[in-house]
Amino acid sequence: LIVRFWGHTVETDPHHDFLKDRFGTIVKSMLTLFELMSAPNLLEYQQQDGLLFAKPLLTMFLIGFVVFGSFGMVALLTGVISESMFEKNQLRMEEDRLEK
Repeated sequence: LIVRFWGHTVETDPHHDFLKDRFGTIVKSMLTLFELMSAPNLLEYQQQDGLLFAKPLLTMFLIGFVVFGSFGMVALLTGVISESMFEKNQLRMEEDRLEK
């Protein structure tokens, strides 16, 4: 969807080159979204003379993606850490049981 809506804008659009560079193909879109999720930097989008104001759906999508992506990353990291702690606890309980 992103590639269709924002990756292929008309050439008269003042943000055509920027959007095509970021969302022109599926691979570029995936890389752009991964970069936004790992290090949200909307400053480069703000520097594009009115891009965020001219395309409010893009703005809402980017903000929502960053917010939910950040929550997803935190949940993933929390799950990995808690699973590791659970496994350590199981090993310790097994060692204690074998010692007795």
